[in-house]
Amino acid sequence: MASNEVLTTFKLVHRARLLCFKNDNQMLNAAKLQINEEFKKNKTVSDPAVVQNLVAFAQDVEHELLTQVVQAERVNETKFKLNLDPERHTMENIPYAELDDETYKKWKEEKKKSSKKNEKCCCD
Repeated sequence: MASNEVLTTFKLVHRARLLCFKNDNQMLNAAKLQINEEFKKNKTVSDPAVVQNLVAFAQDVEHELLTQVVQAERVNETKFKLNLDPERHTMENIPYAELDDETYKKWKEEKKKSSKKNEKCCCD
């Protein structure tokens, strides 16, 4: 039973690698080597609790690869394009805008005012 779960998790991590680093042969190979090395390093572990912890860790790695890692492609010397997959990256993305000092100070003051309004007393 445990070996079946380990093999299934091994395959899931490799599938996540293929999705995460699509069209990037260097990263595909590096991730493949790293995944294989980690599984080989732990293949002699026989304690069921340790095996379960390692499987859970590998599943966490798969989840991180699928949801948190993005590819950036250089467009020119100062710009990069993020290759976001709408199926995998579902978090809200807020575009970055550089603020000058004056605008930043105004924003900071507004944030302080609004946070004080929303604070509730423990007695309420």
